Amino acid sequence: MNEQQLNEILGTISEPVKNKFELSSRLKIAEIQRMTRIFHINEEQKNKHKMLAIKYLATMKVVYSNN
Repeated sequence: MNEQQLNEILGTISEPVKNKFELSSRLKIAEIQRMTRIFHINEEQKNKHKMLAIKYLATMKVVYSNN
C-alpha cells in the first residue's frame, strides 16, 4: 500500500501525483479560463436567484398580511 492509498483510506488530503491542469499550451490555458468564467457565471446566477427569492417572499408576505 502506498502513501496515496493510505491517505485516501484515512480520509486525509494528499498532494496530487500529477498536476491535472498543465499550462503547456495555449489551448489548455484557454480551456481553464473558460471553466473559470463558467464558475463565475454560475456563482452570479446563484446570487441573483437568491435575491429574487427573497424579493418574492417579501412580496408574498405583504400580500398575505393585507388580506
